[in-house]
Amino acid sequence: FAPALMMLFAVATASAEECPGVPRAVEGTVYCDNRFTLWVNGREIASDPVAFTPHQAVRVAFEWDGARSLTYAIECEDYASDSGYEYVESSRPQLGDGALIAEFDDGLGTVTNSSWRVHTVTFGPTDASYAAGCSASKLGSCAIENRGVPEGWTQPGFDDSRWDYAHSYSAAEAGWGRRPTWSPAEGCCTLTSPIDRSTQGCDRSLAENECLSPRKEFEGSRAGFIWAADLERDNRVLFRYTARCKGAG
Repeated sequence: FAPALMMLFAVATASAEECPGVPRAVEGTVYCDNRFTLWVNGREIASDPVAFTPHQAVRVAFEWDGARSLTYAIECEDYASDSGYEYVESSRPQLGDGALIAEFDDGLGTVTNSSWRVHTVTFGPTDASYAAGCSASKLGSCAIENRGVPEGWTQPGFDDSRWDYAHSYSAAEAGWGRRPTWSPAEGCCTLTSPIDRSTQGCDRSLAENECLSPRKEFEGSRAGFIWAADLERDNRVLFRYTARCKGAG
């Protein structure tokens, strides 16, 4: 098949299971560099409780009526400033890279891959600002483009057919980030400085399932890293995927 036909075939056949027809609990794991919010069928399910570092995976759960298809909507944001650069408080600002990987045990095989749809909200630094002198040492010349958040984008009925398909990235390209550390004895997650990696205390407001090692959680998983076309300059990105089942109402 031609690549475009193969993509259409994959999307059309990704979820061919029967709807269970009865309510069931669904669990999943989400890792976004740097932070995310997840909605399912328009209802907010979870948000990443750590804004920057460490880079931790979060286990999520929700109830599904088993009678409808599942529309997953994830907002994922790289921790970029208004210039598009990270670490602007340090002497070495740099462009960060975003990444999303997720999987859900909904019985429909839902994992992140290139069949997800993607919309970039903020992009930068722009080409125009680079031409005007934007650089890590001249952040005042940098600018980002805000393309807006489409109204109703988390809802099942939203038309995402004009959105691009997500780009797939290897773990080497996306990276696992700075691994979190859970302290069973103290019941807390160790926070770290994004600047010098020093420990910033142990946060007892986080549960253990919010302080998971992404590399360990996704070892052997079918899920893959996805993002928009530019791993470094697409900063705030929206993702959608509908897991369809036979007999959905």
